[in-house]
Amino acid sequence: MADAGPSLDEVRLRLIELFEDDEWRIMEKAERTGREFLRRFLPAPTQLSIVRHVLALLKPDDCSLAPVAMGEPPGSHGVGYVVRDPVSPNLYIKVKIEEDLAWIISFHESIH
Repeated sequence: MADAGPSLDEVRLRLIELFEDDEWRIMEKAERTGREFLRRFLPAPTQLSIVRHVLALLKPDDCSLAPVAMGEPPGSHGVGYVVRDPVSPNLYIKVKIEEDLAWIISFHESIH
């Protein structure tokens, strides 16, 4: 039987650890859209503001974290995770652990 990989809680805890240890990167588009979103709450959001926002969403035990297959075909670039914001339910933040770094891949607000 194949290894099912880490549980969602293990992934959540590892993401928290990497973000807190400054072992993270953010994609350019995620930074741009993250700053746009956070301008509603902060006058001058930074990369660190975006990371702190994601970290605050990950810390509660009941955080909304769901796996998502990355790439085309799905899964060809591994597994990422979508974090949902309970205050902004249309906000989807995609994160991934790769090469011992936490990556913020996208910061997307659905208009539906």
